[in-house]
Amino acid sequence: MNKLKNIIISAGEESGDMYGANIINYFSKNKNIHFYAMGSNKIKNTSAEIIIDSSDLSVVGFLEVIKIYPKLLRSLNIMKKSIDSIKPDLIILIDYQEFNMKLAKYAKSRGVKVLFYISPQIWAWRESRVKNIINNIDIMAVIFPFEKKYYDQLGLETHYVGHPLVESKNYKEDNYKKDNYIGFFPGSRINEVRKHLPIMKKIISKISKKYPDEKFLISKSSNIDIQLYENFFMNETNIKIVENENIYKTISLCKSAIAASGTITLQIGLMKIPVCVLYKLSSLTYYFAKLLVKTKYISLINIVLQKFLVKEYIQDNASADNICIELEKLTFDQNYRNNIIKEYGALEEKLLNDNLKTNINNLITKILKI
Repeated sequence: MNKLKNIIISAGEESGDMYGANIINYFSKNKNIHFYAMGSNKIKNTSAEIIIDSSDLSVVGFLEVIKIYPKLLRSLNIMKKSIDSIKPDLIILIDYQEFNMKLAKYAKSRGVKVLFYISPQIWAWRESRVKNIINNIDIMAVIFPFEKKYYDQLGLETHYVGHPLVESKNYKEDNYKKDNYIGFFPGSRINEVRKHLPIMKKIISKISKKYPDEKFLISKSSNIDIQLYENFFMNETNIKIVENENIYKTISLCKSAIAASGTITLQIGLMKIPVCVLYKLSSLTYYFAKLLVKTKYISLINIVLQKFLVKEYIQDNASADNICIELEKLTFDQNYRNNIIKEYGALEEKLLNDNLKTNINNLITKILKI
């Protein structure tokens, strides 16, 4: 009889929660594997035993982290104690870099094998983290082809596993309902939603005055109470607040979109919906980010394509006036729309480098020797 393998997964954000759930569901039929996890809605719907509900642990910014620091510290200590009590055969850390790197260091000190899935983006910012990564991570699973070369040069065992959004091919389903909403995707973290909804409300107001027949969609994160959205859009007949477990169902309802920077931008691009990107941070966070970030782009679409295809509106530039100009072109200028949709065709090509690729589930199987 095969020995039971215990795996801990740590996912602190909505995208990581989705990727973690995919892994757990893949191995769910193997009775010799038991998962424990820090995760939110999607992981809670798997067979994993939940250690921490991470629904309210996802924030961006220095001040925002300070506000929830006691909660983060408690969660980190609980995860450390779980490592000691469970003695896992493997810990899989998914994104959520600051928290998970601390957990990696502790797991390594306890002799636990550490797999980091969706690597810290040291190629984009804070390259000083290299030594910490090399010392505390056994195996790196990266989702962009260029990342493998970067980590290989550092001498770290690295596997390109393909981007999970492209690997799943969920965006290719042909049964999605089509509609004509202008879509607004304010984010999955509560602090970014609070920052972005006021701007989005102004944009809708301006567009509505010029195009009174247009209808608008606000994508709701499952991790955030609907009251926050209703505070801005209650009783608006031309605005629909939508929450779908499958985000592609929401995207398919849109003819154009504006989205907070994050995984959602790539999901919208893969669905070939013209989009522009906004992001607003606290002034202090933005100041430090400018000092630390060395990449030219913040949108995953632009990062993958290595060009400014979709417009990015950051901080002071993220005004309703600026964004409305672009959103009108994305919605009503057919030549402009067609050019963006055509360029989206390269996204899959860039992310499907089969010559380098290892499947993430096959990699886990190999590590566990099952």
